[in-house]
Amino acid sequence: MAASQPNIGIPPEHEASFEDFTQSTREKGLLDRPESLESRDLCDGLSDPPTLLRFLVARRFDPDDALKQFQEACKFREEKHILRLYDLVDIADFEEARRIYPHWTGRRDKKGSPIIMLDLDCLDKDAVARWETTRKTNRWIYSQSEKIETPTPDMLQLASVYHDSIVRFILPLCSMMTDRLDPSVLVTNSIYLVDASNLGLKQAWGLRFFAQEISGLLSTCYPETIQRAFVCNAPSYYSTIWRYIKGYMDPHTAEKIEVLMSPEVLPTLRKYMDDASIPIKFGGKFKFTSGMLPDLDDNIQQLLNPNSSKSLPPGPLKWIQESDGRQTALAVGSNAGSERSDKIATLDRVRQ
Repeated sequence: MAASQPNIGIPPEHEASFEDFTQSTREKGLLDRPESLESRDLCDGLSDPPTLLRFLVARRFDPDDALKQFQEACKFREEKHILRLYDLVDIADFEEARRIYPHWTGRRDKKGSPIIMLDLDCLDKDAVARWETTRKTNRWIYSQSEKIETPTPDMLQLASVYHDSIVRFILPLCSMMTDRLDPSVLVTNSIYLVDASNLGLKQAWGLRFFAQEISGLLSTCYPETIQRAFVCNAPSYYSTIWRYIKGYMDPHTAEKIEVLMSPEVLPTLRKYMDDASIPIKFGGKFKFTSGMLPDLDDNIQQLLNPNSSKSLPPGPLKWIQESDGRQTALAVGSNAGSERSDKIATLDRVRQ
């Protein structure tokens, strides 16, 4: 935490609820540093104030309900060994998950929130079939054996590790940027773009269990990480498809989804983001290809390393604190059983 308390956007009328919730989580030991978290790892996205606020908002500022949900999320993360898996997951497995889940484009909206993209074409019959096989995989259990073995995570473990990368790396990175309209307020959620150009009734029906599983994971462990979601280029029969899918989604998540027909897409997106961040397929100037690694905007690239690639390396990334207080972006995960620990960038700023 910085010396001055960061602005996480607590409504004044709910400050007492936030204090009560924070106190309850502390008394339950939920703010203690997890044993499976490496000593230099930051707790951003896990148990920091912005994370607590997201859980409180999700439960309509009811401290007791928020505590129950946060306990459930912590229990899930512990039982599924998510923190260790984050460091050890096979990079190829992580990348396969990133391609089928909504992934960061490397761009931000006008307020500085990350723009997350999903092309439903990637969730074809074969992709869903591969995803289904992981539902039958026994969950991976961390062993403290000296030999590093390539993890074989189940579907929820892999999905959780991937979504941890959003809250542990991407949101904190966007919060560091001072080019935002209000740099004093931390970034706690993302704006989602869903390309539904070729979505058919049969595919939509095949996605119902996928939507149910992921909606449940997001609502339990990653509440309020979606600011809003635009379903773009929706077909004329989308209302029929939406009736299928909506019943399998968390109602609060479904409320944030706005369906846009082709003529509505560009005018609507321009209210929230610049043309340079809008994919060409939606009328903008951004050369986005589904599944590609983040194409960093100029200011983020300048922050990390002006002489480096405009992209980020594949696999999970996280923030650690160096002995001098500076923050370092670290690429982790494993490749052929060999654990990775590559420094991407060390920031000049010192974290107090």
